[in-house]
Parts: sequence; C-alpha cells; structure tokens
Amino acid sequence: MLLSMKTQLLYWILGITFLIIAASCSRNHDAVISAEDLKHLKAKYSPLTLNYFYETVFHEDFSSEKRNNISKWNTDPSIAITGSPSAQEIDYVKKAIAKINDLNLPIRLSLKGHPDSASIRIFFGHLREVCTFLDLDSVSIAEIDTACHFGLARSTNYDGVTNEAVIGIFYAENDQDHSTRYKVVLEEIVQSLGIVGDSYTYPSSLFFENYNSSKSLTTLDIDILSLLYEQAIPANYTRKAFEANFADELYVVNTKQKIKGLVDKYQGISLDDVEGCFTKGYLLKHPKEISIQLSGAVNDQDRITTEHAISALNELSPNLKISLDSSSRIESEHGIILSFKQVNGQKEPIRRKIETALGKSCMLQKLIKTKVVLSFGNSGNDETLRQRSIIDAIYFSLVQIPQAQVRTNDLFEDKNGKIKFFPRYANLLKFIYADEFTDGFKLSDFKEIRQDLK
Repeated sequence: MLLSMKTQLLYWILGITFLIIAASCSRNHDAVISAEDLKHLKAKYSPLTLNYFYETVFHEDFSSEKRNNISKWNTDPSIAITGSPSAQEIDYVKKAIAKINDLNLPIRLSLKGHPDSASIRIFFGHLREVCTFLDLDSVSIAEIDTACHFGLARSTNYDGVTNEAVIGIFYAENDQDHSTRYKVVLEEIVQSLGIVGDSYTYPSSLFFENYNSSKSLTTLDIDILSLLYEQAIPANYTRKAFEANFADELYVVNTKQKIKGLVDKYQGISLDDVEGCFTKGYLLKHPKEISIQLSGAVNDQDRITTEHAISALNELSPNLKISLDSSSRIESEHGIILSFKQVNGQKEPIRRKIETALGKSCMLQKLIKTKVVLSFGNSGNDETLRQRSIIDAIYFSLVQIPQAQVRTNDLFEDKNGKIKFFPRYANLLKFIYADEFTDGFKLSDFKEIRQDLK
C-alpha cells in the first residue's frame, strides 16, 4: 500500500512536470507564423514598414540592447489620469484615445475615473515627480533634457502579453504649443501599446527621437501599429524569428551579402571613396527626410541655388526627401543648417566650418544634424564661387567623404541653373543612401567585404 502511494505521488509529480513543459512548448509553438500568414503579411506590408517595425518594436528607449521579444495587449486597455493634470491635459488624453480607437485595432482604449481600476496610469507633474512615479534610476534621469518635453511609457509584460503600463509626462515651460504637448501624450500612449522604441530615420514620424514640432502620427506609424496587432503576429514573437521570417526584406539581416550585391549593381564605384565616408569607424548618414535651413546673410540667389541643388539631389536617390525649410526662425534640431556670414578682414574668399551632431541612443545610429558656417571675406564677391560653395556644402553634408579626395570643379556642372552631379559623386551618394547600406555599419565589416571581392 505504501509503495502504491509513493508510485502514485511520483506519477502525479511527473504529470505536473509534463503539463508545465507542455504549456511552455505550447507558448513557444504559438509564437510562430504560418507560411500562409507570412505570405499575407509580406503582400500587405512594404519593406519600408517591416524595417521601421524592426527599428521601433525591437528596441526600447533608455536601453543599449535590442529587445528579444515583442509585447502587446490582448485585452482592452483602460486609462486613468493621475498627478496634477490640467483640464487641457485631460483633453489631450481624451483626444489621443479617440485617435487610436479610430484606427480600428483589435483593442479599444477607454478612460477610467479611478487609477486602481485602470490598466494604464498616466501621471502629469514636475520632472522630479514624474521620475519618482516611473521609478527611474539616476543614469536615466541624467539623460533627460529638461529644456524639452519629456514622456516615457513603461509596461509590465508576461510571455509577451502586456497587462499594465505607466506613463509619466513632464512639460517644459518654454514650449506652450498645445499641438506639441498633445503629441507627447499620443506618442506615449501608442508606445505603451508595444511600439516601445524611438528612431532617427523619419523626422516626420511620431517616434522621431529628436525634437520636431511638425512630427505627427504618420501613415507609416499607423502601419507598424497595425502590423503589431495583426492576428498572425503572436505575442512573445521573437526578434530572431522575425529576422528569419523577413530576412529578404530586412536590411539588417545578411547585410554583408546585400552590400556585395550593391557593389555589383554599381559597377565602377570607387570603394576607396565609399570607405572615406565612414565616421569614426561607422557609416553615419542623414535621415531619409532632410530639411535644409538657411540663416544669416542670405540673398535671393542663395535660396535659388539651394532649391536647384535640392531638386538635383532628390532625383538621384529615392531614399532622399530633401526640402527647404523657410518657416522656422529657430535653428532646427535636425537636418542641414547653412549659416552665411560676411566677415570683414577675412583673407580667404570663402571659409567653411562644419559641425555635426550624431544620434546614438536608438537602434540605428544617425547623422542627425550638420551645421555649415560659410564665411565670406571682402574678396569673396565672386557670385559663381559663392553659389558653388553652397552646393558643395550641401553635398558634403550628406556624404561625409573628405574633400581632400575631391578635385576642384569635379563635383558637378551647372548649366543655366540645371545642376548635374558627375557620375563618380552621383553614384557615391546613391550607394551610401541605399537601404542595403545600413546606418551604423562598421568600417571593419566593409573592409572584409572589400577583401572578399578581390
């Protein structure tokens, strides 16, 4: 009888163990996309969407590492507002909820009156209060720019399913623009739904890391949120599975092989020129959307030349969307800034000073901003030379090749206002801004590619 009881107990323990293992295997099995669903997703969503999804879903703010799994809600989130919100801030939340519900996702958001009954709590207050509410460490707090608005969403997840989240929001007093304040609320609520990372790639996107008052919830942003909540995308879906399933569409996968194909496409490209475009061992280039801002002693011809250069450069690469920003009086936090100065007593006709700002906190590193100061001396009254210096400045802001490698008048020709870049530099820009040449690609890896091609 005793032996029988021991045997039964052993069977019972083994049974429980089997159920735990089976449940674990079942969860892992669920995190797989069928061939039919995969075909449907690839037909529905563009490579642009898939790559931006990878950037923003598999990377989290305040983290230097990629995320290994996605997380999302499988129930309708309810939101409660805490802290010391104003009537306007409460309206921002209501407006954001309505905006997200209009997207017709499988989940719907609602506003609750009491924090204890809500799955998402949004706290408005002073920066110190917000940091305490979010339980931020001293390193994270030190990285916050107090001159700008600050918002952060942090969620609690189990097996890829989000069951609660907290959002803290602090508004800088120097920016009273209601539209930018509302967009902070909208962004953080969306990020609490699973789009957890910011990016430098699209300044117009709601998830652009740097300040941009004109950013909004774009069609691309909506597409990646829609993709996350596709029924075919399981909770706890791993980054490795996503990389394997969408290897052909993702430029960060098999990058070396894809760059080799790019070299074959641009036969005759100077690999020495390409290698010269690396900055401190990495390839850094501007976002796909670039604004050019002119300041200082600017004349009408300067603006005309800039517009002609923009037109010529936009024709070279589908990955460049350059525009002239003439609306803002405040120096932009991104793009290319051309500052013109007339300096009496300067011996050189034209002197150029270049400053760059790099973005390193997102998944893909970027060249966020290039500021070029063009100083014209008393002898710099040659209008042709002045206009050539503007075109040079724009091109070399985009392509970081040392100008010592470029001979005078080798870059372009100008025929009655029609600018044409010579093939060597036109192809170099196309190559550098090709999708296959990913941001942050290592110089050491490119040298390996060169070695393999010999």
